Amino acid sequence: MARPRQFDEQMVLDAAIELFWSRGFEGTSIEHISTSTGVGNGSIYAAYGNKLGLFLAVFELYCDRRAAFIEEVVETAEGSAHDAVGNFFEAVIADCASQPGRRGCLMINSIAELGQRVPEVVSISARSTGRMEMSLANRLRQAGGESLDDRDVSALSAHLVLVSQGLIQLSRLGVAPDRLREIAEVSRKTLASYAAA
Repeated sequence: MARPRQFDEQMVLDAAIELFWSRGFEGTSIEHISTSTGVGNGSIYAAYGNKLGLFLAVFELYCDRRAAFIEEVVETAEGSAHDAVGNFFEAVIADCASQPGRRGCLMINSIAELGQRVPEVVSISARSTGRMEMSLANRLRQAGGESLDDRDVSALSAHLVLVSQGLIQLSRLGVAPDRLREIAEVSRKTLASYAAA
């Protein structure tokens, strides 16, 4: 029977998210997390086994939060599908600008760093991306009625998520928010052309 954890697990996971996100997997050690949280190395190892075990717990939490963020943004947007997509892109761009050092997205960063070595990173990312696409697809169906068929909705929702991830990467390169909005607007126009077809 596992012993109950003698530390605030949420605090450790939140601190570890910040460190892995800013420093990457290789650049973050258990010692960094211990120093940041005041929780001893031994307690962290006992709870998660090793650095990868902790990272995967952190990564799953981060990806779940990102998917929930997108779901909330899309589901609470009022108006047409065009308005909902605009709201989605604006939320992504604002979130990018708020990140210290424009550090991008822990999910995208980790796929690049660990995707070839850690299959769990790919599977967690795929599940999270699927949730984002489903949320957008549901909103497009709700707003678009019969004007879009299921294949169009599926492809468009995947396209919108892909563009949002590209915007995040461009933000890491220092691209200004106004330029990101111009790029996002191309996808909004694509959506309008599908809906009008």
